[in-house]
Amino acid sequence: MFERFTEEARATVVAAQEEARLLRHASIGAEHLLLALATRAGTPVAATLARFGVTPDACRTAISPPEALDEADAEALRLLGIDLHAVRERAETAFGRGALDRPPAAPRSPLLRRAGISARLPFGASAKRALRLALREAVGLRSGVIGAEHVLLGVTALDDPAVVGLLRRLGTSPAAVRSALLSGLRPAA
Repeated sequence: MFERFTEEARATVVAAQEEARLLRHASIGAEHLLLALATRAGTPVAATLARFGVTPDACRTAISPPEALDEADAEALRLLGIDLHAVRERAETAFGRGALDRPPAAPRSPLLRRAGISARLPFGASAKRALRLALREAVGLRSGVIGAEHVLLGVTALDDPAVVGLLRRLGTSPAAVRSALLSGLRPAA
């Protein structure tokens, strides 16, 4: 199937893998495809997404919200008898500075690093389904290739909870994005 992908669609899949890796996720999901599409600045697909507030930074935040507890969280824990600052201080005294911070990304193999190759993340079920739907969208639109626009149509047709939730957090819906993209794809009469 990937032989039918345009260069832009292939670049999107590669970018999705890199985004999943940077977010320290174990596999590539449909949400990473959406994020990757938003990162492709200057493309019609990225422009459509940006009109709905689906930007790379907004997507990254919506996919992996900050893990740090704020003062309201600390106050709620204090009411339960837990002093968050004291817990952090004890952990850092026992295990070193930053002991409770997010673990670093797994190091790549030195052999792969020397060859300029990064270990590939597997496609999750939602990403696989989105790419199959992208093929169906391309066929339905009578396109001989699968472009980035078809990938976005596949992602928005999926009804994946991660994608739906992400778009809702950004103030839109798969149906709205899909409708705008399709109206942009239709030739002017």
